[in-house]
Amino acid sequence: MNKYFTIMIVPERGKGVKSFRVPKILFRGMFFIFAFVVFILGVLAYDYFEILRQVHKNKHLTIENRQLKEQVELFEKKINTIVTDIDRIQVFEKKLRIIAGLEKTAIEGSLTEEEPKKTKINSTFLRTLQDKNQVKDKTRFKRLKNLYEEKIAAVFGLQTSYALTKDWGNLTKQSFLMADKYAHIDYQMENLEEITSDLEIDIHSLDQFLLDKESFLKSTPTLLPTRGWITSYFGPRKSQFSGRTKMHEGIDIGARRGSKIISPADGTVTFAGKKPGFGYFVQLDHGYGIETVYAHASKLDVRLGEQVKRGMLIARVGSTGLSTGPHVHYEVRVNGTPVDPMYYILD
Repeated sequence: MNKYFTIMIVPERGKGVKSFRVPKILFRGMFFIFAFVVFILGVLAYDYFEILRQVHKNKHLTIENRQLKEQVELFEKKINTIVTDIDRIQVFEKKLRIIAGLEKTAIEGSLTEEEPKKTKINSTFLRTLQDKNQVKDKTRFKRLKNLYEEKIAAVFGLQTSYALTKDWGNLTKQSFLMADKYAHIDYQMENLEEITSDLEIDIHSLDQFLLDKESFLKSTPTLLPTRGWITSYFGPRKSQFSGRTKMHEGIDIGARRGSKIISPADGTVTFAGKKPGFGYFVQLDHGYGIETVYAHASKLDVRLGEQVKRGMLIARVGSTGLSTGPHVHYEVRVNGTPVDPMYYILD
């Protein structure tokens, strides 16, 4: 068996041929060394391009982190503005409740995990939301932070070991620090959504209360039904027809025949026609158990079931029925019981 390889070098003109003998073991060793060097160079080239790709990715992530930090700062400023607005609305709502005499039965907000909702909004509660140190031990905050850390770990290709590896590189460390800020913003937004929802409910209830108050005020008979002079007040009096003392259940307002009789409040016509002793007669239902009566009119200007507003013409002064002269007999009844109309009249 040959133990050598012969290598011949032949010049172009065919003269001075040179030959060398190379041992087979040396030739094979050189071949393996060459193959190993090529393999190492391939691995180094692959690593080099991977490093370039990672550098590009890290550069992109660094820029992205910087942009996210700027967005986080912008969100924090917006949240601060929202907190200020909510605080101002809360103060305004409280003032309206005081003016309306409407009590609010709610507990003070304390950021407790047991009662995270249905809390009364106050400045302390809102400022506590902005302080990360005061909310970092809350279960909800920890849950949000863990979710963000898992997402960041997925971006870096880290799995369950990210709790140990997150501090290895500066970029990784900075990225995981952002999870804390994201969680804080999310935590504030969740609480602010609950607060604004509760505040909306409170303001809606206040709005309904004030609308009801407005309706009640519009339904309160505060005007004299006609311009004239009061000739007889509410209370016992001697009847000019029978000569006996009996209860006068309203007031008599003397006025010129044909003068306007107006509705002293909003209401509905429940009677418009003639009644024995009362002549032409109008009865209005104002709601809330309040009714008014107008008697002895010369003409009626409303019909049964008609809706009337305060100040609207309903009849004309006359002297129909048992009457000694042109006037309006005016009554106010609360739940069917006559009361002194002067308690309501403001003009």
